[in-house]
Amino acid sequence: MRLPAVMLRRLEIGAFGGPEQIRLVEEARLPQPGEGEVRIRVEASSLVFTDMLIRRNLYPVLKLRLPLTPGYDFVGRIEALGSGVSRWRVGDRVADLTQIGGNATHLVRTAASLVAVPQGVNAIQAEPLILSYMTAWQALFREAKAQPGDQVLIYGASGAVGLAALDLCRAFGLPAVGVASARREPVVEGLGATFVAYDTADPAGPLDRLTRDLGGFKVILDAARGETLSSVMARLAPGGRLVALGFSAPFRTAYKAGGEQPGLLARLRFGYDFLRIKWLSHRPNAAVSFYDIASCRRQHPQWFQEDLSSLFNLLEAGRITPRIQRVFGLGDAVEAHRLIEAGQVEGRLVLDPGLPIGGDPYVSPGDNAAKTTLHQQRHPG
Repeated sequence: MRLPAVMLRRLEIGAFGGPEQIRLVEEARLPQPGEGEVRIRVEASSLVFTDMLIRRNLYPVLKLRLPLTPGYDFVGRIEALGSGVSRWRVGDRVADLTQIGGNATHLVRTAASLVAVPQGVNAIQAEPLILSYMTAWQALFREAKAQPGDQVLIYGASGAVGLAALDLCRAFGLPAVGVASARREPVVEGLGATFVAYDTADPAGPLDRLTRDLGGFKVILDAARGETLSSVMARLAPGGRLVALGFSAPFRTAYKAGGEQPGLLARLRFGYDFLRIKWLSHRPNAAVSFYDIASCRRQHPQWFQEDLSSLFNLLEAGRITPRIQRVFGLGDAVEAHRLIEAGQVEGRLVLDPGLPIGGDPYVSPGDNAAKTTLHQQRHPG
């Protein structure tokens, strides 16, 4: 019996806007690698807040053209080599930061940009390391230069980057305080951090007291931008450093206030906050910086290779454990984006392009062992 032809399946955004703008595209021909390129069968790809910002054209560091395929990163296996490729072999497992294009069954990448993935690491567990954990790692150790014993404050502690930062603090013995909504207390404290809720009658009081008791924080990672910049900076210890990572809080406020697409005023606030932080970061002896993973990689490509390899080694050794809430197939990506926009994600969602279209991707939240078993059944080896 003749086997069905392998098809390229990918997500596509034809217009900026809500989750309904995502559609599934099928193409009969697979992409062919050119000189210095390889074709990769994707095993796991991103479903993150940044993908949602790209879909709404709210991502300030990337100029976008439509139509586009979302997907900020991927883990996969090489299945075809272009001419001139000598480092890699068919069957090698690799990862890369794409910014766009990762949400597909197959893609073509420049061979020089790839990072080796250990064969024994599960793709679903490895995928969060490329963006979420890399952002946390480089913010902590490259930007803020965290040292053993440094007090770390993390805003947005229950998001993808926040939980990654807490996991790394736990792994390296850095005392951490995590700020998140009250219902996220168990997961933050489960990673060994002191918890502070932002959605109480007196959200600033407990944090003010901790700041006084500790003498300030040597490192502040702000993945939310919920407090004013001056209030956040006032929590720094002498010689401390604030690293701004994201803008989830103002987006959540605009989204809840009424619209499918944040209005002009909300967009201007995003832009003003972003530009102010960028301006402050360029002042002499600045105590604040804005971290952008793609810019950091362009400026220091070797850091990306070294740091991602270090993260894969930590995962393989069991020192870090990405918290994966749910795994989705291509046909269920709209639902995933709706969960992200509604703030109903604790940790990470992951896309598995190998899931059957229309299949049920659900695995109980927090059951990482079940997710790993499920993925190994689809991607043996």
